[in-house]
Amino acid sequence: MSRIFISYRRDDTAGYAIALFTKLSEHFGRDRIFMDIDTIEPGLDFVEAIEQAVGSCDALIALIGKQWLSITDETGSRRLDDTYDIVRLEIATALARNVRVIPTLVHGAPMPRADDLPDALKKLARRHALELSDRRFDHDVSLLVATLEKILTPVQSAVSRIEPPDILRILPPPFEWCEIPAGHLTLGDDAETFDAPPFLMAKYPITYGQFQVFLDAADGFSNPTWWGGLAADADHKRQPGEQRFKVESHPRENASWYDAVAFCRWLNTALKTHPPLSLRERRPRGESYELRLPTEWEWQWAAQGSDDREYPWGNDFDTSRCNTTESGTEQTTPVYRYPSGASPFGVLDMVGNVWEWCLNEYESPGKTGLGGKARRVVRGGSWNETIGSARAVVRLMNDPDDRDWDSGFRMVWALPPSV
Repeated sequence: MSRIFISYRRDDTAGYAIALFTKLSEHFGRDRIFMDIDTIEPGLDFVEAIEQAVGSCDALIALIGKQWLSITDETGSRRLDDTYDIVRLEIATALARNVRVIPTLVHGAPMPRADDLPDALKKLARRHALELSDRRFDHDVSLLVATLEKILTPVQSAVSRIEPPDILRILPPPFEWCEIPAGHLTLGDDAETFDAPPFLMAKYPITYGQFQVFLDAADGFSNPTWWGGLAADADHKRQPGEQRFKVESHPRENASWYDAVAFCRWLNTALKTHPPLSLRERRPRGESYELRLPTEWEWQWAAQGSDDREYPWGNDFDTSRCNTTESGTEQTTPVYRYPSGASPFGVLDMVGNVWEWCLNEYESPGKTGLGGKARRVVRGGSWNETIGSARAVVRLMNDPDDRDWDSGFRMVWALPPSV
């Protein structure tokens, strides 16, 4: 469900924000309008709370009053210059995630110039603004509503084309598919070659919040159906691993290969639908598709593309594009934190954050059957690993029952691989 975020300063536009919230709630529904992030519960990381709230929205309305640029804190410093200022974080997060930001100038406030804004907000100056005034309030709101409808309707149409219908009714956001064309590559540095037919890959690793739906569902983790044919022992199937970093937008970690396969099976059945139209139109060999873990050649092709680059973004390592030990976070981060680290096909977080399970065996890469206890491939490095593990061609492995605090997974919608 598309959501709208209202960003404002209490000392600047609180009255307008409340009135606008009421109007938009009447039109779009109260549950689709989000505001008052500064009521974050005690003990929560407010940066992560903002990233999660803004990241789940499709549009952000930035209410800008006459004092918006100049308001200072108790020390006399301008709030916008504080990297942890809530309003700055809200707008910067939206700009970084390509959420549509609508500057809304309240009661004759001027549009901020780029030179007056910190670097994280300079793109705001290039956004076309709307106005909101006392005298024409209803008229101005109607223009804003029309703009929001244009923004949200294409998003919903795009979702119905490229995403499995209803997937976001089962899993909380963020969830998107990236289209990956057919490709041919050499596995690792100098191993055998593989062909990858066209497929869709999840833009993000599965998050803690998404996996929790599987754990909580009556027909989820505890259903023996999803474990059929897997060699996991009874204790492993009875109890999941415990998440270390319990933030909804962070990747699920401490998940074994068995856990990941069971999750894919459950979701594949829960959707009860056909693959997205973009795949059905191509349908190589006329075969059916399924939700599953990627093979490592699919993973590497999605990370590298055709130019054999070292990292998803290019050939030079950059700590601002991924979460490895060089980044100094010492934990996982939201799966959308590094938009500049996207692969050639738009896939995020393929380097760092968590190792990602692949479908196939390590010693015999062509084997993708689900039976047995052969070690399975992991790719991409993690928050707990250095640059040496971050190259797109690095192959490592774990036993399929390993649950580690830096191991997770993402899904593909693809042809069933040969066993």
